[in-house]
Amino acid sequence: MDPVTDQALLFEALSDKVLHQLPPAVWKDLFLGEGRASIHFEQRQLTLVHADAALQPDEGAAWAVFRQELQRLAARYQGRLDPYVHATALVAFEDPSAAVRMAMALQRAATGLGLRVGVVSGRCALAFFRTQGRLWCTPLGAQPHRAAEVTAGAALGGILISPETYGPVQGQHQGDRMGEAAFTPDFQDSELDLSTLAYAAAPAPVPGARRFARHA
Repeated sequence: MDPVTDQALLFEALSDKVLHQLPPAVWKDLFLGEGRASIHFEQRQLTLVHADAALQPDEGAAWAVFRQELQRLAARYQGRLDPYVHATALVAFEDPSAAVRMAMALQRAATGLGLRVGVVSGRCALAFFRTQGRLWCTPLGAQPHRAAEVTAGAALGGILISPETYGPVQGQHQGDRMGEAAFTPDFQDSELDLSTLAYAAAPAPVPGARRFARHA
């Protein structure tokens, strides 16, 4: 595919994503206003953490509170939080092990929300743009869609990790940047309360993925 066509497709994908997932004013400023000049794209190898909550109609306030914790955890583990507006979260990481740690932290913070979490790794196009006085960043392409599909296969309260994420993390033995315990291949010492997590079989798993779920 030539660069001009590729760029046009990225603009189209960004337009569709912003239109369906962000307030209308953001799309208007970005594609009909001054924000368009700020758009640029970068190709990067990323690990994506996708979380989806099975909310009841009266749980909107609980999700709003959880979003605040989500922002804190994204900053703590050095991830880029995608600006979704629904009961969904997507965070992009350069470091797969940081992504897995945040996935675990998300499940601990999501008590009662029925959270499913999926973690995938691969090449992504990152779109950067400035609008409404802030710089935004969002991943595009096949990987965000795959992250959503992997998440849909996770159990409530569970984490489903794709094989291309698990492979690099499995071989990592060093402690993380937060000074926590060493991150070993089977995650046994990665978090103080990891005893609440376990391998768990589930119906129709994503082929080749590793599954983690909380004990009852």
